[in-house]
Amino acid sequence: MSDYFLSDVHLRSDRPERGQRLARFAERLNPDDRLVIVGDLCDFWMGSRESDEQLIQSPGIQALAAFRQAGGTLEILAGNHDHWLCPFYEQKLGATIASEPYSLVSNGLRLHLVHGHLLGARRKWKSFLESREFFRGFGLVPSPVARGLDAVLEAKNQRGLADDEHRHMAVYREYAARLRDQADVVVFGHVHRAIDEPGPPRLIVLGGWQHRISFLKIDAAGANFTIESGGPDESPAASGSSTSPSPHQPSRTAT
Repeated sequence: MSDYFLSDVHLRSDRPERGQRLARFAERLNPDDRLVIVGDLCDFWMGSRESDEQLIQSPGIQALAAFRQAGGTLEILAGNHDHWLCPFYEQKLGATIASEPYSLVSNGLRLHLVHGHLLGARRKWKSFLESREFFRGFGLVPSPVARGLDAVLEAKNQRGLADDEHRHMAVYREYAARLRDQADVVVFGHVHRAIDEPGPPRLIVLGGWQHRISFLKIDAAGANFTIESGGPDESPAASGSSTSPSPHQPSRTAT
């Protein structure tokens, strides 16, 4: 039995490679494994504009449902993109929704999990985009308007990406330091760059799945944080892989 942790897959029907990537990963899992998704399984666009019947057509969603039906354990934390999809995850995937902060013990290691968007580093205006009202409203506007707004928000996020990541990582490090006597590994999502810092406690940012696969695996052999190429559909900048097998290895990052 192994425990797996990943986050920020951001499934979207107009980015089918993400669902295919997740499906390939889920096929590796055994029925006695546990998979914990630390937020943002689905992207806001997909969650707000597609019905349950449309969502279930994603290869990634179907693979998770098959894993759960085979006996696997699936737990999901709500991220800023998919907070309002928790009923879908429970009813269609058979997932257990975990409240954050989520603390658990895996093969003797004390873990503390948060998605990270509620720790105080995000811009205040973004909280409106995560409201139920905006979620519902975005699902009702015509597609050309929605795509235009999506493009504007993406461009704005890219312009401020370096400052945003720097601000979040400062908060993450301070947050993890306060847990030194309570956790061996503190796991975050939200930031899309995969990061592994030795600590103590060991700090892991699971990273986004837009161009690659990254996940933490814990079993009797210890905790391994792995970054893999996403397959033939990945962008040129996403090539390469790395694995950090020990909680005390030097940090490894992927950009």
